[in-house]
Amino acid sequence: MRLYLIRHGETIWNEKGLWQGIADVPLNEKGKDQAKKLAERLKRVDAIYSSPLKRCLETAREIAERFKKEVIVEEDLRECEISLWNGLTVEEAMREYPEEFKRWSTDPNFGTKGLESMKSVQDRMVKVMMKIVSQERLNGSEDVVIVSHSLSLRSFICWVLGLPLRLHRNFKLDNASLSIVDVESRPRLVLLNDTCHLEDT
Repeated sequence: MRLYLIRHGETIWNEKGLWQGIADVPLNEKGKDQAKKLAERLKRVDAIYSSPLKRCLETAREIAERFKKEVIVEEDLRECEISLWNGLTVEEAMREYPEEFKRWSTDPNFGTKGLESMKSVQDRMVKVMMKIVSQERLNGSEDVVIVSHSLSLRSFICWVLGLPLRLHRNFKLDNASLSIVDVESRPRLVLLNDTCHLEDT
């Protein structure tokens, strides 16, 4: 089975460099165009799963329309809850919440009101991904699309690679990027943060 891990298209908050977390921000016009290009990139899709947040659902629906599939919403594909600094830039969050930002950024187990720990994010992501794999194996699916968020997907990729979770900060996932994990005897990363479909030709 092949998992197509997709980060949602761009939002106006992404454009401005603002933390979003579970704030329900829709795609901007660029993000909608990115979602269309991403859908055109894919050749086959047996099932489509999405975070419940608008930016993911809008991205997933572009793919669903192309392949005449229904989008299956999974709550645990949502982004990390970081409402403590929603709407702030990284610099503003570091300035206004220096202790919380430092601890959350360096300790995957640290969480507090308005900040979900990255370990919590990884645990629920691994659980929901394995649930999807089990279900789609029963359905005979080979190509499964997962539309989610940067922190959530990076936490899962760290698990796939056997990396310490704190190293999720050492790589990035761009808006409307495609990463691929093949699931055989164990999950294996075969593509990371590919955005060639967004390039002008």
